[in-house]
Amino acid sequence: MDHSVSVIIPCLNDAELLRRCLSSLYEQEVAPDEIIVVDNGSTDHSALVALAAGARVVSEPRRGITWATRTGFDAAVGTILARTDADAVLPFDYIRRLHAAWAAAELSGGRRVVGVTGTARFDIPGPVGDLVSTCYLAAYRRCAGAALGHQPFFGTNYSVLATWWRQVRDDVDSADTQSHEDMQLSFHVRPDETVWLQRDLTVDMDARALRGTGQMLRRVQRGFHTISRAWRNQPPHTRLVARGLLGTSKLEEID
Repeated sequence: MDHSVSVIIPCLNDAELLRRCLSSLYEQEVAPDEIIVVDNGSTDHSALVALAAGARVVSEPRRGITWATRTGFDAAVGTILARTDADAVLPFDYIRRLHAAWAAAELSGGRRVVGVTGTARFDIPGPVGDLVSTCYLAAYRRCAGAALGHQPFFGTNYSVLATWWRQVRDDVDSADTQSHEDMQLSFHVRPDETVWLQRDLTVDMDARALRGTGQMLRRVQRGFHTISRAWRNQPPHTRLVARGLLGTSKLEEID
């Protein structure tokens, strides 16, 4: 199936990083069909940067990436909704690789693939950057994946079917701005559905997530909050039984 791709970028006071991100999108060898920047109440010139670059700007005054993502997904017209962040830089072949990943996912058989997630590298020079990025993402995938029973979405680099988003959107609590938006959405993947991990679909991202102990602690706390709240609605044994994984060490992973 041929897909159209809408790229959604939530943004709050990230004008200069956004400029770099948009530049990488407009230099793609295969262009996205639409680029949406969700202005999440910025007080800097982020919206002007987006407009000058040719992106479509959608306003969401309710602060929080959960709200911003929801608004961007609702506004998009593509059949694939691709989420990235304002501090990301996408390689020139990213959109082409995304199309290829979806083509492979839809021919895979088994559970229906409703999302594709990739990887990322912090913009730290040299082997240290590779090591830190690998460890950071592996820890996230293992911890979240064990709770989910399948691969989680990774916020800087994931995409979902627009039809699937419309099916689950009313069950997504965007008012819970303390949740990690990507992990929260991952818990809405149903028993007959899964997420495709495409390891070579990668982006570069700013290393600000690693700056300061407080920053890291907030991310961990939000992760525990997201998982514990999801488990109140669907205990882990219930989710894993539904996926046929209880009592096994298996984590669904499609390469």
